[in-house]
Amino acid sequence: LFLVHVVLNLATTILKYYSFSWNVWDVGSHSNMLYNISKGIFYSSYLGTHNWGDHFSPSMSPLALFYLFLPSTHWVTVAKTVAYLTVPLLIQKICKETFQSKEQAWNVTVIIGVSWMLFYAPALNSLYFEFQPSALAPPFILYAFLCFQRKFWLRFWVTMIVILGFKEHLGAVWIGFGCFMVLLTPNKKMGFFLISGGIISIYLIIFHIMPYFRNYEESWSMPFGPFVDIPGKLIYLFKILMPLGFLPLIFWRFGIIAGPAIGVNLLSSNPKMYSTGYHYDDISSTLLMLAIVLIVSSGNLKLKFLEGKKSLQLLLVVWISCIFGMLPHSPMRELYASIPNTLHRDIRKELIEFDQFSKGESIAVQTSLGPQLNRTNILAITQDRRGECTEMRRDPLIAETKYLVFSKYLNHYLIKDLDQCLEKFNLSKDYEILHEYKNLYIYKKIN
Repeated sequence: LFLVHVVLNLATTILKYYSFSWNVWDVGSHSNMLYNISKGIFYSSYLGTHNWGDHFSPSMSPLALFYLFLPSTHWVTVAKTVAYLTVPLLIQKICKETFQSKEQAWNVTVIIGVSWMLFYAPALNSLYFEFQPSALAPPFILYAFLCFQRKFWLRFWVTMIVILGFKEHLGAVWIGFGCFMVLLTPNKKMGFFLISGGIISIYLIIFHIMPYFRNYEESWSMPFGPFVDIPGKLIYLFKILMPLGFLPLIFWRFGIIAGPAIGVNLLSSNPKMYSTGYHYDDISSTLLMLAIVLIVSSGNLKLKFLEGKKSLQLLLVVWISCIFGMLPHSPMRELYASIPNTLHRDIRKELIEFDQFSKGESIAVQTSLGPQLNRTNILAITQDRRGECTEMRRDPLIAETKYLVFSKYLNHYLIKDLDQCLEKFNLSKDYEILHEYKNLYIYKKIN
């Protein structure tokens, strides 16, 4: 069953590329960074700044080696899917180390594996939605804990340092591990070191390292608002903890390992970060699954005050009803929705022809087209508050764009009114449309 879902998820990930389901944000932009690294440039073409000015992601950089072999966005999306699929395998190894009974270890592995692959919405939505460097971190987090269990200290510290490079807030993993060690293990000194190290790393990365790499411009990706939308954040906590029976909250000394990662989302004023519908729960979901293993293995999971009471049956009915009400899309439904049609194939064929034709020229593209193109001189097209369509450029030194590329048949994220946008360029004296393309609207700048 696991292998079947491995095939389904990998197939879905690959097909989404050909059905134009990925966008510049967040797949295309990170693929562009890796492509540029393969050319020896740590630079985001779309953002017009150093890679680490937007998100701190040095640990993602080794993926650029694959771009030397074959430049393709598939390296980013498949890597994310593989990272997700390795979680049940590492949970199995952790369970073997944690439980004395092989049968109990296997049972817990199966329950968590099925939940991870089929039922737990925060984790599955993180898989289905685009890409962030932090999506690569879950197997490293679990491997670090496995090294802690086995007392492989060199491997543990190397892995923990690598984890910091998957995103600016990954110091929260250090803090979570540290709190767990202080509360429940003899390694209290190490725990305090991890807590302080995690806090210091988050502070240095967010307030010093990243600003340095974006020339101390104001951040465009870290909205802060811990007291904004309190009801929405309480609903978020319900949605992320309810499928786990609130066990990480009830047995909080174990659940604390995921607390800092969840807290990162709660500190934000961006509703997407505490919605469980995007990619923001990749780290917290992983740590919550680890917390469940620790809670069950501790032997404390005995709610005696509910035994033999009808209230337990009622709670089970309510719990199961809530889980079914929050179920994410099934893997088969995701696979079916990702299958490209004839129009997608025609658009891609024309896009490949244009890519070959315009090599070396500066272009700007509709965001759904960006992941299809691997080049340095590329920008995304957006629509400003006045309704004007223009290239999104933060670097004034970028070369003037020669071609603008659109498709009416695909999603147009960041462009509210695509027809208005196209009409502007149709009437413009500065651009001419290339009529040899049927499914693309390509405008050439008139010198």
